[in-house]
Amino acid sequence: MSTEPGGPPPAAGFPDDLVALQQHWTRIFNRLASSPPPADGHDMRMGLLRLSLRLDSHPHWATTEAGWSREARNALQRHATTAPGGEEQLVTLCVDGRIIAVPPGEVASRRPRG
Repeated sequence: MSTEPGGPPPAAGFPDDLVALQQHWTRIFNRLASSPPPADGHDMRMGLLRLSLRLDSHPHWATTEAGWSREARNALQRHATTAPGGEEQLVTLCVDGRIIAVPPGEVASRRPRG
């Protein structure tokens, strides 16, 4: 897919490099959320921060009418999840004083009732 001026628009309006950045961010987030924590967790958190900055400052946001917004970032995340190579972002919950990570479909069953 092309992001060159005059070229065809990328699928879902997101350039391939932005989708790849989001997918990389999600993979790192999921590894950090998994148990046991990875030995290189500090480096991974720093990488996640750098990727967040690159995602938020990507030139794509200047080319859209609405620009950067939480809604646009959520749309990017949904698109990156369903694009080739994508994976769902784990959801972190606090259950009985512990932080756990679960797939999005399991969130309702893990929330405390009361």
